[in-house]
Amino acid sequence: MDVMTTDFFPFLLHHAFELQQKTFEHIYLVSCSLFFASLIAIPLGVTITRLTYLRNIFLNIGGVTQTLPSLAMLGFLVPLFGLGFVPTIITLTFYATYPILRSTYTGLENVPPECREAAEVLGFTTIQKIWFVELPLALPVIISGLRVATASTIGIATVAAFIGAGGLGDFITQGLSLNNSSLILLGAIPTALLALGFDFGISQLEKLLHHRKLRSLKMSRLTKIFAIGLFLVVTAFSIFSFSTPSKNTVVVASKNFTEQYILGEIMAQLIEEKTDLNVQRAFNMGSTDIVHQAMLKGKVDMYPEYTGTAYLTVLNEEPTYDNIFDKVKTAYEDKFQVTWLKPFGYANAPTLAITKKLSDIHKIHTLSDLEPYAKNLVISSTPEALKRPDQLPGLKKAYNLEFKKVMQVDPNLIFSAIEHESANVIVASATDGKLKKHDLVTLKDDKHHYISYEAAPVIRQTVLKKYPEIEQALRPVLGSISNEQMINLNYQVDVEGRSPADVAQEFLKNFPSR
Repeated sequence: MDVMTTDFFPFLLHHAFELQQKTFEHIYLVSCSLFFASLIAIPLGVTITRLTYLRNIFLNIGGVTQTLPSLAMLGFLVPLFGLGFVPTIITLTFYATYPILRSTYTGLENVPPECREAAEVLGFTTIQKIWFVELPLALPVIISGLRVATASTIGIATVAAFIGAGGLGDFITQGLSLNNSSLILLGAIPTALLALGFDFGISQLEKLLHHRKLRSLKMSRLTKIFAIGLFLVVTAFSIFSFSTPSKNTVVVASKNFTEQYILGEIMAQLIEEKTDLNVQRAFNMGSTDIVHQAMLKGKVDMYPEYTGTAYLTVLNEEPTYDNIFDKVKTAYEDKFQVTWLKPFGYANAPTLAITKKLSDIHKIHTLSDLEPYAKNLVISSTPEALKRPDQLPGLKKAYNLEFKKVMQVDPNLIFSAIEHESANVIVASATDGKLKKHDLVTLKDDKHHYISYEAAPVIRQTVLKKYPEIEQALRPVLGSISNEQMINLNYQVDVEGRSPADVAQEFLKNFPSR
């Protein structure tokens, strides 16, 4: 049973240390991005008030950039800068710059002309006029732009969870993956409180700046107060954020769904128990492409992967049905210097699932049986399944499946579509524990369209060469986990609400060949 919101406060106490850690990460990401956005936006705002021909260009471009999806930005930056801090800060700075730029321009434009004239009469240079007259008078408006940028940046920073940069978004994405409302609240409530707290603090600064006495302060003093405060925050959290893993540390990663968390925990716990190595967990890293890129850049040392996914998505090969594991193993070693260890023992093939009621009424048990009824049915699919040649595009060709409508949803919400009767058919995985919960029937691939999807650990060759004991530590579970066992493990997390760490620990404790 899921952790209920009525038990949220005990749950909060249990996760107090982790909450503190994620809150620090979130504040650090926001502070850094605001710092860099201010360094860019304020000088640029001053520039476009002087060079009027640049004004519309930058303001219009800035306005358009606010409409770009943050996840798209991250997806573009990850191949260039890898995972973690750098692409996240670039993205957050990108979105924070325009509100500050806009407010800087507005504030400077509204400086009374007589103030500028008085400065000229006193013989001020252009720099002196900007520094001692215009910016101090425009500062309240600039601060209002900073206030807007701060609120939006705190919210956008939750996407950092998708590329391993940490922050409170980790709780939200984990909660969605595990159907755990308490985890979602653990991320959402502190995020909202941070936004309110920062907004209140900046609003008080805004009020102070409108006070006559403080408006007469020199710009240099106000700038020093703001810059020193922000610098201290950034420096404090830099120590935390840039702390590098200690020696003899292995980074174990996973994608963003239940089975990956469990396999990641099994691998991590075996390494911790049977070796002297430290394990750093980097779970919930998103799609295959993100984790794979992280491995190629050395940010991740190992994670569980599937042969079919590797063959079709990473290697971009045409579907084949012979010796998939050997082909993938050889290609990964040659192209990426990554080794596939022996598979865990089960295969997590994709499939389509329908309700038992629909199956019984129309006698639908295979994918071929589905074909006459597909045109009247709505299918719910993950974004990945919509594009991969072995999934929906391939099924349409192999089984002539044309659905009434295709709904694209997040992998963590795929079962909600059929639970709320928004869809009749869903794209599922053979070992998904939620199939049992919702009493769904998986349709047999009677034409053998799907290729092999064996699950196995993949590890960088340099890491395996340096720490050969890793393979020895994992050996008890390699080739020893059945489909039924994996379904049961997923069920305990997805339906019973247990944590992947606890489920993995109990599984290993009772594992016969351990």
